[in-house]
Amino acid sequence: MKDLKGLKTEFLEYIEIEKGRSVKTVENYDRYLMRFLNFAKVKSPAQITEQMVREFRITLNRSAGVTGTMKKNTQNYHLIALRAFLKFLRKRDIESLNPERIELAKVGGRDLDLITADELNRIMRAPTGDELGGLRDRAILELLFSTGLRVSELCNLNQDIDLSRDEFSVRGKGEKVRVVFLSASAKKAVAEYLKKRGDMSKALFVSYGKGGTSKGKDLPRITPRSVERLVKQYAIKAGITRKVTPHVIRHCLHAETRIMGNPSLTTAKELFASEKQKKVLGFDWKNNRLMRASIKRRETHSTQRLISLWADGREICCTPYHSFFTPSVNGIVPIQAQDLKVGDYVAGVRSVQWSQGSRPESESTDFWRLLGYILGDGTLSEARRGIIINDKERRHIDLYNEIVFRVTGRCGTVTKLSGGNGYALNIYNVGFLKKVRALGITQRSKERRVPAGLFQESETAIRAFLAGYYDAEGNNGRIKMFSASKELLKDIQMLLLRLSIESILLRRERRVKLPQGRVIDHVIYILHVTYPPSENRFVELIPTFKQRIRPKKEWQRLDIALPTQPLIRGLYPLLLAKRGFIHWLGNRYGIRYLKRYTRICTTPLLLSVFLKACKEKRIRNPFIKQLEVLNRLDSIRWLRVKKLEMVGGVSKVYDFTIEPTHNFITDGFISHNSFATDLLENGADLRSVQALLGHANIATTQVYTHVTDKHLREVHQAFHGKRRK
Repeated sequence: MKDLKGLKTEFLEYIEIEKGRSVKTVENYDRYLMRFLNFAKVKSPAQITEQMVREFRITLNRSAGVTGTMKKNTQNYHLIALRAFLKFLRKRDIESLNPERIELAKVGGRDLDLITADELNRIMRAPTGDELGGLRDRAILELLFSTGLRVSELCNLNQDIDLSRDEFSVRGKGEKVRVVFLSASAKKAVAEYLKKRGDMSKALFVSYGKGGTSKGKDLPRITPRSVERLVKQYAIKAGITRKVTPHVIRHCLHAETRIMGNPSLTTAKELFASEKQKKVLGFDWKNNRLMRASIKRRETHSTQRLISLWADGREICCTPYHSFFTPSVNGIVPIQAQDLKVGDYVAGVRSVQWSQGSRPESESTDFWRLLGYILGDGTLSEARRGIIINDKERRHIDLYNEIVFRVTGRCGTVTKLSGGNGYALNIYNVGFLKKVRALGITQRSKERRVPAGLFQESETAIRAFLAGYYDAEGNNGRIKMFSASKELLKDIQMLLLRLSIESILLRRERRVKLPQGRVIDHVIYILHVTYPPSENRFVELIPTFKQRIRPKKEWQRLDIALPTQPLIRGLYPLLLAKRGFIHWLGNRYGIRYLKRYTRICTTPLLLSVFLKACKEKRIRNPFIKQLEVLNRLDSIRWLRVKKLEMVGGVSKVYDFTIEPTHNFITDGFISHNSFATDLLENGADLRSVQALLGHANIATTQVYTHVTDKHLREVHQAFHGKRRK
């Protein structure tokens, strides 16, 4: 039998020839195995023991690395090589240690240094001038960004790239060939650079001396280290102090965006500042449910561009690069706010229930109900040493006076308003006034918000608060609430979602005549509850004193819209080609005009019947699978985009990395908030991404991106065709 060094040589030849590993991989395996053999000082494979491997691991862990001790990843490389060698021996029936007995060291999540979209734009604009060096550097940055090439792969490119095409092949790690794609800006930058070249080198990118000339010379190929230096140089020039990679952008939220935690609701600004809160609610697409997710990273920066997105009565303010989720022929994919159009659909949630746990009640339900009324129609006055609330009906004033007594221990004073238009209840209690002020209730109605502490209270407290607010600002008959504060009604909208009650926020502009006779333009916001099941729940759960509010006892799911148009549009020609299917569908299941659903939404009932018919006829198609996914996601509320408005002014925005969901609930929308590769931001099949980036292991790809199913070429064209306009 050969000794260990001889077997090692055979193993290295095996992985190079039969397994097709690169020369560099073979060199690394040789170095790792030699380190083990020099440590073990054994000649036979049978002499390798678990204890020996354990001692080797301890030695590695205490060895010096580039910075401090050797990193866990580097230690694992040694163990991976050793396990592969032992597997090789087992295949040849050579007695040795079972490779399964060697476990890799646990390493933490891989942190990426990431840049914002504004920073990306700045670094792309950093190379200036028409000199060869500037043209080359601009072409390098554009090509790296467009293709996702490794630096070593970029340095090995030659001038024979066909710029008339949108793609080319590259040989990467392990001598594997893959296709990468060229954006229009990358092709333009490379063409401008090559046009000015005059050297004899076949390399696409070359190094220039101090003179920067290239006429008639055979210049050396640029090195990976040189590329790293120039990227760092332009990052500094662009005012970016951290490590830069050209593959990433971020999505950012306005400071007041409501983010669902567990068990609280907070704003993006508060979440960024809080060290204690590390959990939020995200949506688990696989299991169709909300789940707790962890905040892994927090970032903030300033921007001058924000988009106000209104979709089916919900509003969110974010940067143009912030991503939501939309249905498409390739599944549910991320889409940036700047790419949305009126009529598109984005994913929201039907409810945002969270667990209160065993937290004790901080205040009585009477307190929260009274506070709700004060927030809606109360005047807080230190000069009067109390709080005044008004109502047209004496019955309501008397009922609230009883609540005041239970909360403060004394009754208020009731007076009739001048002009005979109602009554005032004066609560003269300085202690209670201070308590209400401490909860953050201001005098100005446009600036009022729901007290943050309420979101951590029980459902009973929330119901009492909503009843009080509705008594003050609600409507008789149809369920609607009013306020001059948009943010206040958005808070209440989230409270209603906590109770699985859906509502629609609307903005109304009107002209108001003041008591002094002056007419002014005034904006008021209205929160409607129009969805029949939600109307029923509101009447059932909210004990308002308002009259004539009646639930709709009978309702159908006809008002639930499923945006299946693109899928049925793609499926319709295939069904039409199946002789007699359309006619049979109408006669058997009553779906007589299937073509109309290429333009309009379906309902859950109709979609279920359609899928049943397709199953009966054994129709199998990717579109059918996507329709089944949409039909299954009954926790999702698909929100139709109604308005997109640009918001000016400098604002601070906030960004978060969320795991494992890579999304979280923001103002009732599901926000995609994973740090992801630029090229793939609109969504791509994970294994296709793996191939595009040349990663040997799909886990490596997952470090960079959380993506869904979409064709790579379409993704590349869609993203690179519109970026930085």
